[in-house]
Amino acid sequence: MNKKALLFLIVCLAVCLIPSVGTLFFPTVETTENRAMAAPPKLNTEDGSFNTKVFGEFTDWFEEHMALRNQLVYTDAVIQKGLFRESNVPGVIAGTDGWLYYSSTLDDYLGRNVLSDRDLYGLANNLQIVQDYLEARGIGFVFTVPPNKNTLYGEHMPYYDGMIVNPDHSAKLLKPYLEERGINYLDLFDMFGSRDEVLYLKGDSHWNNKGACMVYNSIMDALGLDHEDYSSVTPKTVNNEIGDLNKMLYSFYGKPEENFDYGTERKYSYANGDDVEDGWIVTENGEGQGTLLMFRDSFANTLIPFLSDEFGTACYSKSIPNHMERLVEENSPGCVVVEKVERNITDYLENPPILTPPACEIARTVEIVSSETTARLAPCENDVNYYVLEGAADLKYLKDDYRIFVSPDGDPLNSYPAYLTGDGNYRLYLRADMFTGGTADVRVYAVSGAGCTQLLETELELQE
Repeated sequence: MNKKALLFLIVCLAVCLIPSVGTLFFPTVETTENRAMAAPPKLNTEDGSFNTKVFGEFTDWFEEHMALRNQLVYTDAVIQKGLFRESNVPGVIAGTDGWLYYSSTLDDYLGRNVLSDRDLYGLANNLQIVQDYLEARGIGFVFTVPPNKNTLYGEHMPYYDGMIVNPDHSAKLLKPYLEERGINYLDLFDMFGSRDEVLYLKGDSHWNNKGACMVYNSIMDALGLDHEDYSSVTPKTVNNEIGDLNKMLYSFYGKPEENFDYGTERKYSYANGDDVEDGWIVTENGEGQGTLLMFRDSFANTLIPFLSDEFGTACYSKSIPNHMERLVEENSPGCVVVEKVERNITDYLENPPILTPPACEIARTVEIVSSETTARLAPCENDVNYYVLEGAADLKYLKDDYRIFVSPDGDPLNSYPAYLTGDGNYRLYLRADMFTGGTADVRVYAVSGAGCTQLLETELELQE
């Protein structure tokens, strides 16, 4: 081997060793992902025995902490985006003209896995239960769905147009079901769609601050509350926004883009939490009025400053399922807002809020049938103060406009509307203090119009 070849091999080997050896001296200590970095591996477990997972834990730790990791991720992203017009990150779709999209929105964009009519009906049923529960307590309610970015600005999506199988989106198809039930729904699809101005960020999955201000105003209008609308404020254009998708793709080295700064002085302070990403936030404002309880996701990050400047107390929860009844009782809000991004609207079908709905009286004339309906009663895994009564109703007895009611004590005059969770499945949260004995005499009814069918009568033991 000649000297030049040997030198080349040495240089290549040295370059390859830099990330490994460099980890000992300057490891990567920051990540752009919204989670904690892997902890260092331990040879022994808490009981002193050998940790059989140590090699896997070391691999995870090294992959995240190796030297120059973020710089290498950025370099790879630039090469793949520039040469091949592809994203090197599974969670990011690289669009045209610098636009980036969240990969989890692709099904909605292509019209895949659109909710069935029965599931849309069930989702509206569940929101009606929530609204009825709140209205019975004199609490205002608004439900709203932020559109996925490619729903509004899909013209920058790459090469997917020919793969669209259905132009309909579940969130858009849901609207008439909500209107039929009188749900106080704030339609952001029409609102953003009617604006010529682009109100989402190129490198982020969310709206910009001007879009956030528009949504804030619309929420306050929907609640019927007076508020500062910022119509007299001209926001300042600032070039300092590095979006979540930008960070995912380019690590810490993404190019900033323009956003808007309203330049207002914050009136509120944090009583719990100190960052808009926290799962439970409480803000207090001595100049504000009333209490807001909001169940939200990351789209509300930019709404928090606007809303918190209006309310005396504002509470923001990311819990899934929502601990709605407990938080309502603890915080006594005057209004509740539920905000759920388009790609996750099935959360309210599959994991509806934990609350016991108001009891009601169903039809006195009941047809009793022998069906294959099932029921089970178990402690709630998410809240020890509740039981979950759930099962599957026999589909052959369910009409298009059916609702499921459950009596936990055998009295049809003391029945509760159940959530519909898909394919005839139902779920009901009942407070644990409602049960005094060791069993529950459960009856399950399907109600359609004026008709009522008893699908099941059974005695269930209360599990500890």
